[in-house]
Amino acid sequence: MSQKKSYEESGVDTNAADAWVERLTKITGEGSSALKSRLKESIGSYAAVFELTSDRWIASSCDGVGTKLLWTLDGLGSPEDLAQDLVGMNVNDLLCVGAKPLVFLDYVAFSDGAFLQKGGTLDRFIKGLHASCLRAECLLVGGETAQMPDFYKPGHFDISGFAVGEMQPSDWLHVNRIQPGAEIWSWPSSGPHSNGFSWLRKLFHPVDDAAFIRQHLMLPTTLYVNSFRRLRELLKAHGSESAFQGAYHITGSGLLNLLRAEPEGRKLGFVFPEGWELPKWAQVVKERSAATDTELYTTFNMGQGMMLVLDKGLSESVRSELKSLGLNRVGVVDETPRVKIKSLEIR
Repeated sequence: MSQKKSYEESGVDTNAADAWVERLTKITGEGSSALKSRLKESIGSYAAVFELTSDRWIASSCDGVGTKLLWTLDGLGSPEDLAQDLVGMNVNDLLCVGAKPLVFLDYVAFSDGAFLQKGGTLDRFIKGLHASCLRAECLLVGGETAQMPDFYKPGHFDISGFAVGEMQPSDWLHVNRIQPGAEIWSWPSSGPHSNGFSWLRKLFHPVDDAAFIRQHLMLPTTLYVNSFRRLRELLKAHGSESAFQGAYHITGSGLLNLLRAEPEGRKLGFVFPEGWELPKWAQVVKERSAATDTELYTTFNMGQGMMLVLDKGLSESVRSELKSLGLNRVGVVDETPRVKIKSLEIR
């Protein structure tokens, strides 16, 4: 496959996307209402947070799986795994604001009625969606199925997901909680999850690289809900609930997710002094793309699926239990607005 040095050369303009989000924020910020006074977080956050009552809030998220769909159509992935991707991309985002997933809805659009045959792709996808929701400790409660024969190519389809969770005000993982000196702990990813596939498809051939794609690139997005719950229980058991300062789902734009919001009147930076060992898939992507480290780390998760910010004062016994949950301490928070990995700095 020919080398592609940037995500933009593969057809994805991240700068235009960022500019669009800024315009969207201005559009939706116009006007006022009593409801807006109850909106705690919205556009730009991992999930919208809304106050139902003084002690009960809800959070909502929406996401898709991007062009990972195309390799599934090529037979390199399964509808069941794609379903887990869709659930993961949504419920993992809810976790980052402190919400517990409750319900999930999906949108499926496809070319024609052949997609509806018994035992076909849609049946497999919905069964996988149900199973993934159970693993994510939420319910699949409905959605929309749209036949669009003049819009999609025969056999092609698209999917989106929507998740709603609940939380108490004390659960809210707002960026204002994060303090310099806090530690960054991480759960690994299973692969690139559902991001960067427009670039990956330019680097790997669906026939020549089929085995590598299946083994390393098409693994479904890790569901962190159960691990998150166990972490909360661990901290509560040790009286350390307040030690949990923040969470970051490392998705599109890679480690730029860490810089997506700043506390009021303060700056935040994230330093990974030793870096981390790249998984095989990330090493191969780096070799094939001839891209800079900055381009790679601001597109892919590079092996880190979910990063947590925890108080530096945790006891050694708690730290040992964190490791038993699969967490690794990888860095610290400082006051310089950047992500620093060894000699690499992303601002």
